[in-house]
Amino acid sequence: MELFLKDIRNVNNENRHYAQKRKIITLLNKAESPLTIPGICKKVKLSVPTGTKLINELIESRIIVEVGKKETDTGRRPLVYKVDPNYAYCIGVVILLKGLSFSVFNLEMEEVHKCENNDFVLENTTECLVNVVAFIQNAIGKSEIDPNKILGLGIGITGRINSQTGNSYNYFNFLESSLTNYFSGQLSVPVYIDNDTHVLGLAEQVFGEAKNIKNAFVVNLSRGLGLAIIANGEIVSGEQGFAGEFGHIQFAESDKLCLCGKRGCLGTEVSGYALEQNFKEQIQLGETSLLLSSKDISKIQYGDILKAAWEGDALSISLIHNIGFKIGKALGNMINLLNPGVIIIGGKFASATEVLTDSIKSGMTHTALSLPLRSCELIFSSIGANADIKGAGAIVLRKMQLI
Repeated sequence: MELFLKDIRNVNNENRHYAQKRKIITLLNKAESPLTIPGICKKVKLSVPTGTKLINELIESRIIVEVGKKETDTGRRPLVYKVDPNYAYCIGVVILLKGLSFSVFNLEMEEVHKCENNDFVLENTTECLVNVVAFIQNAIGKSEIDPNKILGLGIGITGRINSQTGNSYNYFNFLESSLTNYFSGQLSVPVYIDNDTHVLGLAEQVFGEAKNIKNAFVVNLSRGLGLAIIANGEIVSGEQGFAGEFGHIQFAESDKLCLCGKRGCLGTEVSGYALEQNFKEQIQLGETSLLLSSKDISKIQYGDILKAAWEGDALSISLIHNIGFKIGKALGNMINLLNPGVIIIGGKFASATEVLTDSIKSGMTHTALSLPLRSCELIFSSIGANADIKGAGAIVLRKMQLI
């Protein structure tokens, strides 16, 4: 890992070679297909003799591997090379209000190990932080990967995060130094942190529906509600990293108290938590549901309601339609403001495509201007349930310019 973790700011021959080798590795890891030695030299602007020498050193170190020959119409077929995907690894960790996830990815972002703690409850306490560190340390040990091959660890955590300073303002905010410094000190690897919704946006930008899209919204609709805004190809973080608090825009007419301490926040009407509360309220008013035949109402979670809707439960469908219409109205206002080309519905609600699509579009029609609405495509995430953890791992590779 010395190639990527070594400080090469001092100008000398050794550091210049480190920098040139980094360029070769980053080029090959980003390339859509393996490259020949002359092709590599041309793209990184090295002479063929110098480039060949450096590439041979990388081959001897088992960082670069030969993977075949280039197809040509005539003449000798040259060898082509790529980075060994298992030369190094990155780790993704996602810390949510209810749930803690860990995954190890190789340089091709293939998941090689994962584990979860679904009984985890996030609390702003020293004990909770110590438990998170212990969980990560135990997971690294169980993965059986060489610690010397870990490039770094990316963390997506709920709440307000300043990714530049590494500070968390809602959870673990009692530390004397930044949260990234604390984790890095405990785990002995570089650590990067961001809000869980920004992490989801990065996953869509690198691997999903926002790839090659200049202007897009990525909606994180799970237990809470967030929004990653991609403008001119970059995720908007804001002055302190707080951009995208979609769930806290003043929208709802109800008097429900939000976790932030205010009333009328969109998240009190549009979220997994809101879906659970609305379901219980309707049952108390005399409505019925298929869910009650298999679960006690106190144990029903929003994931159960999403599944019940897919199975045809009328109450679940109605409640999700209502959420879809409300978020559609809110998104319509955002369309007027920022004119995105694509809106991607991500998070746990992405599985409810058939139930949500029409109601979201109906809500957007109520508030969005016709021209920007017609140019905006509504898409549901195709990455799946692992989008957030994949985005957390991708933070590391993006910092190293490997993706």
